[in-house]
Amino acid sequence: MDTGHLNELCRRAIQRMDADDFRGALAIAYKLKSLGPHYLVSYVCSGLLIDVGVAIEDESVVREGLELLQGDLQSIGRNKQYAPTAYYNLANGHYGLFRFAVARDPYVACFQETSLDEAKAYYRRALGYGLEDDMLRSQIWTNLGNCFDHLGRVIDALECYNEALQWKSDHGMALGNKGQALMNYSVVAGEHQGTFLIEAHSLLSRALELGLPTEAINSFSKHIANIREHFPDRQALENPPEYPGCRIETRSAFERFLIEFCLENRLYLNMCDFCQKCDAAIGDTASIKKMIVSVSTEKDRDLMKENIYLRLSAYLNQIKQDYVAARFLLILSRYKGINIDFVDEHVKIVDTGDQSVHNIRVQLVRASFRNFYDILDKIACFLDDYLQLGIPQRKIDFRRLWYTKGNLLRNRIKKMKSLSLNALFDIHRDFENGPYKELRLIRNALTHRFVTVRKSQEVENWENMTEETLVRHTLDLSRVVRNAILYLLHFVYLEEDKKETAYFSPR
Repeated sequence: MDTGHLNELCRRAIQRMDADDFRGALAIAYKLKSLGPHYLVSYVCSGLLIDVGVAIEDESVVREGLELLQGDLQSIGRNKQYAPTAYYNLANGHYGLFRFAVARDPYVACFQETSLDEAKAYYRRALGYGLEDDMLRSQIWTNLGNCFDHLGRVIDALECYNEALQWKSDHGMALGNKGQALMNYSVVAGEHQGTFLIEAHSLLSRALELGLPTEAINSFSKHIANIREHFPDRQALENPPEYPGCRIETRSAFERFLIEFCLENRLYLNMCDFCQKCDAAIGDTASIKKMIVSVSTEKDRDLMKENIYLRLSAYLNQIKQDYVAARFLLILSRYKGINIDFVDEHVKIVDTGDQSVHNIRVQLVRASFRNFYDILDKIACFLDDYLQLGIPQRKIDFRRLWYTKGNLLRNRIKKMKSLSLNALFDIHRDFENGPYKELRLIRNALTHRFVTVRKSQEVENWENMTEETLVRHTLDLSRVVRNAILYLLHFVYLEEDKKETAYFSPR
């Protein structure tokens, strides 16, 4: 294989795409494909076909690129130099197919599998390699964020865009997509909506300054115009205020440690936790912002039973308290300023020779993990009540919430046109067979068997690990649960907003 000629054709095709001459690039891609069957030809040509097919909105070209790449994937995957880009191109192809589908049906991703699931899996697989190209890593994180955004998981998307910008701070698409996500997020930000819109405007404007594909320029320019409609006085947009950051004023060293731990790991339950530009990022202030309720004048009524706002707020109060308690157990296990070793002094532990660690700090982490996971079932109880699913109370949990006895998606859920509810459903699917599956297996082992913690562990799994690994898994779970709670509130807010609009619309 003449790799020099191959690379030259690829370079010329990319030049054509940069000049928005996608038909010219497609002609070069087919010329390249005619060089004959070879895994390097498949590797280079497939990426071009996928990118051009998406740009010219030709689904058949994207599928041709995917078929070519998948046919030689085994040979390409043996080479660590090519494998990450190959998986990135596969992900882009499946993401492109999803974009064609969502153009036909905006809610195609709701409560069903789509090509977006394959795109997510391939982006993650590409990230599993030790990538040396910071721009490629930033692109992968950006596109993974786009997948989350389409699924309603806007907080996960923002986290991906932040990760992308860590690797390439001047990545225009990462900046612009983060601005777009902040725009969507601002809807439920309440009194902080203006702050998010100003930040979104700044990010979108900076993205346009850096140079972008034509499609992105048009899309981001529309978003900027929409934001400007909210600000008759453009001063705030042209000269954004400077924020002081979070001021930490405490009464003890432990309180300071707790606040700093929560900020560092983004563990507060509020709409500003990922922003952290002012004191609003400290505290667990998330609440039900809006709910349409009937007003009763009968004094003898049980308000908690009749008033859905009070009833669901009671659910939320318990969810928040459980979250705060689980977080506290984790933080206490990490704080070295208090000696809690006395708890273990009169506990007789038999040396079983397996080098397992038994102490109160490890046990606190175990308890924290279980408590975080249990919150998911309380979210299921909330949803059962709010959606009036009628599931017997003893049978409600986060796994069974979504399906009937025949393992079919519940009709009430299937009919919902809600990306925020889909965000919770997608989290459920990630626990079943996605990246959170290990967290589910750890929880099952902790609850029904044992998780053995050792000072060192050659091969770790969900039943055998070091203390550091258990802490890391607990932090991962805590952030998943935090996001789930915020998506729950996002869902309720948007549904109640629909009710309010319908109620006040002319009949």
